[in-house]
Amino acid sequence: MVIGKVKEVFPGGNTPQGFVSFFDYIIPADTCRIMILKGGPGVGKSTFMKKIANRMMEKGYDVEFHHCSSDDDSLDAVVFPKIGVALLDGTSPHIVDPKHPGAVDEIIHLGDYWDETGIRKHKDEIISINQKIGKMFQRAYRFLRAAKSIHDDLEITVGEGLDIGLANQRAATLIETLFNGCLIGERIGFCRKLFGSAITPTGFVHHLETVFAPYQHIWMVTGEAGTGKATLIAKLAQAAVERGMNCEAYYCPFDPDKMEHLVIPELNIAVTTGVDPHRVHLDDRKVTMIDMNQCLRPGHWQKVQAVIAEDRQFIDELTKRAIHCLAETKREHDRLEQYYIPYMDFQAISALGEGILARVLKDAECSS
Repeated sequence: MVIGKVKEVFPGGNTPQGFVSFFDYIIPADTCRIMILKGGPGVGKSTFMKKIANRMMEKGYDVEFHHCSSDDDSLDAVVFPKIGVALLDGTSPHIVDPKHPGAVDEIIHLGDYWDETGIRKHKDEIISINQKIGKMFQRAYRFLRAAKSIHDDLEITVGEGLDIGLANQRAATLIETLFNGCLIGERIGFCRKLFGSAITPTGFVHHLETVFAPYQHIWMVTGEAGTGKATLIAKLAQAAVERGMNCEAYYCPFDPDKMEHLVIPELNIAVTTGVDPHRVHLDDRKVTMIDMNQCLRPGHWQKVQAVIAEDRQFIDELTKRAIHCLAETKREHDRLEQYYIPYMDFQAISALGEGILARVLKDAECSS
């Protein structure tokens, strides 16, 4: 029996900008079927998706598990790329509504399977916990913004010694090497945006080994903050799109405007930033290193080492405070679920899942 392959990513992230969502990039809007799950905490959305995904894997279909950045054990979505079907959580903070109702998207209300009378008995507690969760999230984001401000200082301090011309030359050389013979196309490619890692209640988490699993040759860009790693990767993504190629860019949860990793399936190319906390274990695969520290002017690194060490200490302390706040939100969310779970008809939800699985398998048959 052939088991389907797994890729694990994050469609949203806790960042200094607050919660940033790439949910629009989970699956194209004009795909075969998108099922949007609605319902409160503890109604079984994540379990519902996991069961269907595991059954599809057993039948040989590849699956993307889109993890929740506020609980890595929970899912925000599952995608079956080959047949163009996705199930996703459409509740706060990543509220999703149908774009093509009936034709592509549909809403599945798991709230239809709860005893509202029982839940309403706990209205005051539910409101109180939700308010506390909102406040703790905002506190976590304030700590992350403070840490990002110090990180900006670190980037500026290092970047003052960057030979921009040399960094541009390095990027141009790499583009020429990777896209040798690939001309600018009439068709513009598409760049899918996701997070490869997340700031979670348990710290920094990633599943990047599953993202890079298909690629035997990895280009690893290393260097201190401010040496142009993200700029180089963004240039590679732009070069791919200009040549009509589709790619996947994985952004940094600490700075969601910057790319950390890139894959270009058409060229069998994968590029990663080889720095903590999202360093990828690559086994015995071929790795080509690109050290952007070599683009710093001689002597600059030695001049700024003390500032770098101080900034890193502040960033570490502030980030730990943010993670502590996220852990608090997770504990409160777990407590909130206890006011819903006793009033759910999970047997009926399980039966619903079997029906959904049958429909997904029917879509699979139609697409084969």
